[in-house]
Amino acid sequence: MKNYFLISLIAALFFAGCVKDEQPAPAPPTPKNYSDIVINELIAKDTTNPYFIDESGSPADWIELYNNGVKAVNIAGMWITDSPGDEAIYQQIPDDSANATIIPPKGFIVLICGAADAGGVDIPTSIIDSKIFIDMGISSSKDNNIAIYDPEKAEIDNSDDFNGLEDDKSFGREADGTGNWAVLATKTPGASNDGSAPVVGDLVINEFMASNDTTSVPGVEGDFPDFIEIYNTGDTPIDMGGWYATDDLSDSVQYQLPVDNPDLTTVPGHGFLILICDGLGEGLHTNFKLSSGGEAVGISSDGITIKEGYTYCDTGCDLPVPATDYSLGRDGDGATTPWIIFDPGTSRPPTPGASNN
Repeated sequence: MKNYFLISLIAALFFAGCVKDEQPAPAPPTPKNYSDIVINELIAKDTTNPYFIDESGSPADWIELYNNGVKAVNIAGMWITDSPGDEAIYQQIPDDSANATIIPPKGFIVLICGAADAGGVDIPTSIIDSKIFIDMGISSSKDNNIAIYDPEKAEIDNSDDFNGLEDDKSFGREADGTGNWAVLATKTPGASNDGSAPVVGDLVINEFMASNDTTSVPGVEGDFPDFIEIYNTGDTPIDMGGWYATDDLSDSVQYQLPVDNPDLTTVPGHGFLILICDGLGEGLHTNFKLSSGGEAVGISSDGITIKEGYTYCDTGCDLPVPATDYSLGRDGDGATTPWIIFDPGTSRPPTPGASNN
């Protein structure tokens, strides 16, 4: 009996080991594309119409970063300094506010440098009201270069030498993300260095989930509703007030967003708005829920024409049915590439209210 038990145990362990060996390897982590981030413009003393005035009444210095790639990049965890080589004083960009640290493709982020509070005390490196503060002043007489690094402190980019830069003049690339550095005729924090107007974009459906048991949705506490995520493809805000959302492409006026609350319904440039599909029928809460077995999602600006609409089902629809806790979305915010499934068990989970990248 003991021998039989021992043989059975060995066999069980053997087959268990075989099964384990045959399991697929976990998906590799999604590359962060840090190499797409470049220093695009900076200023050491911003006096006329300054970008940011701190609580002490003084204008702050700033550094503009640009995403030269085709996918959004979260710069949280990267390092920045005005003293390349002296790692002890590198400043690490915080990771406590994903939306504030994401740079959309061909987009910008401005880092506010050397700001102080009302008492004149330097503001530590932090994120406050979605603004990124860096505890580092920029000096045109003492500094020469600004450098940025990935989270492992491998150098990603280094500016040209700006020592001697005149007050109220910015120093940047002649073409965004590339080209020679020069003193720019006009300072353009958060906008193109060539002075071109911000791009006016459009609103698109970026991601949706039709059966949710575990994913937290911004604006909802204690529940896990279905959602439709809207993305603004441009640089300027768009008010979605008065638009319609539907789960039936033959009924374009199923639910209308409020027309008198732009603080609620405005989608920031390269930003997101979540429509909560819980049947409530108030504010951003639609009067319908999404069907886990297949249905449609659509939006209309005028209640006549479906501007964006997709059917989803097992066969014959625009998109497949996402399983519970899985979402469907664009492979790149606003991208025209095929939609993909976001799996909560991988490095690319559902991301309501945040970048699909």
